[in-house]
Amino acid sequence: MSVAKCLGVDDINAPNMRELRAEWPQWRQVSNELPDVADLKDLPRWMQDAEPTRRDQVLAALRRIAEGDRRAYVALAWLLMPGAARVAGRISRLAEEIDAVVAGQLWVQICEHDPADDRYVAKKILDRVYRESMAELGVGDLAKRRDEAWAMTVLVDAFDESIPAGPADDEVAGRKVLADLLQRGIDSGKLAQGDRDLLLDLAHAAEQIDAPGRRGRGGLMTPSVTQLVEEVHGMSSRSIRRHAAGAIKAMREEAERGHLAM
Repeated sequence: MSVAKCLGVDDINAPNMRELRAEWPQWRQVSNELPDVADLKDLPRWMQDAEPTRRDQVLAALRRIAEGDRRAYVALAWLLMPGAARVAGRISRLAEEIDAVVAGQLWVQICEHDPADDRYVAKKILDRVYRESMAELGVGDLAKRRDEAWAMTVLVDAFDESIPAGPADDEVAGRKVLADLLQRGIDSGKLAQGDRDLLLDLAHAAEQIDAPGRRGRGGLMTPSVTQLVEEVHGMSSRSIRRHAAGAIKAMREEAERGHLAM
């Protein structure tokens, strides 16, 4: 399976794509921003040679046409397929069904893109596809903001050696312990907000790929995990491990202080 196959745009000669090619001359009549390309199949080559502003104009024109002819959404998905495939490749280790996840998000983001927005169209759509796909899989800052409680539960499991144990079935208590611990670390100045977010993202990534819990600080420091959050945090795996190690140390110090104060 591929992202293109999920959306049915993997074969330019398939019935749905032949239908788009038949509609292309009419779309060109509707919008003077579409280029003088006789056959839709030749549009990707034209786009590669065009200036970025012209590419944006074409994508925005198709998005406006899609307001009245939904088939233009398919044409947009087809044109953005190389970028969508790269997104899927970057996060392919997160889930076996990654192509379906990215394909679904590509369709949603194309449909939700503002028809009047004609600047950096491809970049904006594909950036949102990346972020939303990560969030759908429970990884990244967006996922954390949407489901902080779930993120806390994951991190409690990852740091079970650092946090005073409670009843196994008391998830609410576990989340509260971790939330208090993280906040104490931030309030004391020992834990930066960015490091807190890094720990949460590492925990999400470790959970998604089922990282070995006995390796690399509960699985958080394994290369396969750190590589998944490199781009999100703009750091190399080595820097991520260094920051995370310092954050874990700060959390353990706060946990010990809290335990002694009880």
